[in-house]
Amino acid sequence: MVMIERDVQMAELSEQFDRCSQGTGGLAIIRGLAATGKTALLYAFADRVGSRSRFVSAAGSPAEQHLPLGVVDQILQGVDVDPQERERARQMASDPQALPEILTTVWRIVHTNAASLPLLIGVDDVHLADSVSLQCLLFIARRVRNFPIMLVLNNRTRAGGHEYAQARTEMLRQPDCRQLRLPMLSEEGVAALLAHELDPHVAHSIAAGAYAVTGGNPLLAQALAEDWQASDLATATGQPSRLAVGETYADAVVSYLYRCGEEVLAVARAVAIMREPASVAVLAQLSDARAGAVKTVLDLLEEAGILLHGQCRHPIARQAVLDDMPPEHLEHLHRRAAQALHHQGGQPTAVAHHLVAAGDSKEPWETAILQESADSARTSGQLGFALDCLELAHRASVDDTQRAVTRSVLAQAEWRVDPARAVRHLGHLTIAITEGRLTGRHVVAPVQQLLWHGRVDEAAQILDQLAGEPQPDANTAADLRTLRDYLERCYPMLRHGDAARPGPEADQQTLILGEHLRSGEQLDDSPLAPMTVALWALVDPERAEATSASWMPMLAEAAGRGAGVWRGLHAAVRADQALLQGDLPAAAGLAATALTELSPMSWGVVVGAPLACLLTASAEMGRFEEAAAHLSPPMPDALLQTPFGLRYLRARGHLQLALSRPYAALSDFQTLGETLRLWDADTPAAVPWRLDAAQTLLRLGRQGEARELLDQQVSRLDSHDGRVFGRALRHLAATADVRERPRLLADAVRALQTAGDRLELAHALADLGSTYKSIGDSSRARITMRRAGRVAQECQASPLAQGLYPDAGNWSAALGPDRGGPTALSEAERRVGELAAQGLPNRQIAEMLHITTSTVEQHLTRVYRKLGVKSRTDLPTSLQIGPLGELASASGG
Repeated sequence: MVMIERDVQMAELSEQFDRCSQGTGGLAIIRGLAATGKTALLYAFADRVGSRSRFVSAAGSPAEQHLPLGVVDQILQGVDVDPQERERARQMASDPQALPEILTTVWRIVHTNAASLPLLIGVDDVHLADSVSLQCLLFIARRVRNFPIMLVLNNRTRAGGHEYAQARTEMLRQPDCRQLRLPMLSEEGVAALLAHELDPHVAHSIAAGAYAVTGGNPLLAQALAEDWQASDLATATGQPSRLAVGETYADAVVSYLYRCGEEVLAVARAVAIMREPASVAVLAQLSDARAGAVKTVLDLLEEAGILLHGQCRHPIARQAVLDDMPPEHLEHLHRRAAQALHHQGGQPTAVAHHLVAAGDSKEPWETAILQESADSARTSGQLGFALDCLELAHRASVDDTQRAVTRSVLAQAEWRVDPARAVRHLGHLTIAITEGRLTGRHVVAPVQQLLWHGRVDEAAQILDQLAGEPQPDANTAADLRTLRDYLERCYPMLRHGDAARPGPEADQQTLILGEHLRSGEQLDDSPLAPMTVALWALVDPERAEATSASWMPMLAEAAGRGAGVWRGLHAAVRADQALLQGDLPAAAGLAATALTELSPMSWGVVVGAPLACLLTASAEMGRFEEAAAHLSPPMPDALLQTPFGLRYLRARGHLQLALSRPYAALSDFQTLGETLRLWDADTPAAVPWRLDAAQTLLRLGRQGEARELLDQQVSRLDSHDGRVFGRALRHLAATADVRERPRLLADAVRALQTAGDRLELAHALADLGSTYKSIGDSSRARITMRRAGRVAQECQASPLAQGLYPDAGNWSAALGPDRGGPTALSEAERRVGELAAQGLPNRQIAEMLHITTSTVEQHLTRVYRKLGVKSRTDLPTSLQIGPLGELASASGG
């Protein structure tokens, strides 16, 4: 080891040896913790005096501590002595009566060997010397003053038994005895040590961190230097800024503890097993040591740089101690730690961590501790630990009823993380409910999970059974009523009469803020909340979007706590919102995220919602192969019995249509309509399957059938349903006389733009532009087609955009950049600009707005300047279309 910050001690030893050379011997006791360089100092000193002395050495050892004369015999091997005399001393060593003769014999041999040269005797780890050797060394120490003999004894601080303590006390009373202490290195000393192994610049950069991790312990600092050399940092470019704490450091920590003895190792293990600083009483119980001894060991480990404020200085040090323990001993310590903390009133979570680490639960009080800790962990987002607690609590259940309850709680926790994980429990829970072993609030989550996974017959059977039984509290009774409602909403064929048919008032009860979510609860506190979100937000996204401001923050908060089911639901709802806004890339990306957060199996029957969004967005962007790939995985058997299945069926139909499979598409749309009729749910607010079927029939050239379906759809709607109404008018225009089409398509454009449906707006504008072209109005055709292209570009609807500009190699470049929106325009400028954007001449704009042509020209000049365009053909798509009737009048309708 490199000698750092040991110059003072070396100087004192040299001064003492100078007196020894003059015939006045002496004794030096070097004290220090393990690995402070005592041995290195002894041998460096021996090298310094070199040929001026005769140096002999010995070392104490735990293995030879009970071997009489073991240390002194090592000394005798290094001096001139008659072999027979040495052997006689060894034989007498085991006889207590022979001690006086042994002492005089050893002293005669020693001082005889100092006759020609000063004799330097060095003993390492003298605290481990055998009893007879200690007596001999003490005998020599009393006599060296008048002889050229120097004793250097290395002693580990806070080490050695009672006999050594007595001998050391006697030695310290000798007039020529000096005690030299070797402290830990300072931060500057650590830097100097590192500089011997590393580049000086690196050593300086990491010295402060190394000192913080090692407390100046030379052994640990040396290990950090080796870790740094073995790491990627050694070959990285740039300024070194951090330590590499690795395997060498971990090994050094464990090695140090073994060097310090079993008691120190036991206390260190007790410290490592505890996640937080523990009391001396707890550590004493875990290490089977006296409280006073534990306090001494803690002080030693603090001084040695292993501990800081009662904990390991670095996580790797703690882990190294834990990894060194045999698994059975580690589990045993965790169990004892749990018991000790519980008996002292420790935090339940701390107790539970040890129970989980122990891997078993034996005492009755442990189940309650585990369940309480699981609730706390789930609330704080520690879902893995919560599941570990509940799994252990379930295994430790002592009877069938308790086992059913803990299984229900475990299944609910696993379901939040990944619904597929909880499926393994549903059979057991269903039996427990039907046999009456699981009752009250614990039945709510299993029934919701049955509904989610399409096991509708089991859910219905349980709800029928519970309907005739009294419930323990009003909340459970309310939840069961809600589950019956959800059963009939999710599986409409099971409705009991007209009263159960969902309508606007009933739909409001499925809001997240509905009565089944108790005041002050987080969203994921309710076992019904996931199905609530699914039925409210994923069955009819347009309806849900209108109220999203009131519940979307709650959904985002639940997703932020890390549960997979909430992350998946949050992504799926956002995907639908993006699709409604015409943001196809975002819709596809979020839907794919939803299907990644939860596998299709985990989504259960709700998988139809994110899958429908992904199919629709992918098809509209022209990613047909990607969309088709999602049709191959098997779907839940019960999917098409649910509203989520209808969304999937409709999206699949549109994909078939995009892939030029009109008959397959028509089959899907007609199946959708038949299903709605069977459910007695073919209402104006239901899925507009007639529009989809009519669109397909038009593709097949069956205009009469298409017109009949469109008339039925329009007769069922009012103009406030902008999305459906706009689509209906658009397809209706395709069945009308060419002279009627501009008016119908203009109304469709207004309805869709008011509804904010950019994707359908792009299709309607494309149809309107094509109609203008067919009637010879090339100016309006060009402007409208350009607007359609702009909107398609914004949505990234590639097939539509490419269809508008089939001859352009790059349709996005052909459209040119969009120059911005009308936010800087006055109301008058906006009204003029929106009519000019439709291609109306200035005179007609003046008549419609009851202003002069000159005023129109002035407004347009300012509009062009503010928007940075040169003509009306460059006006952006973000200008809004005016009141109903204006465009129709302008287009000759």
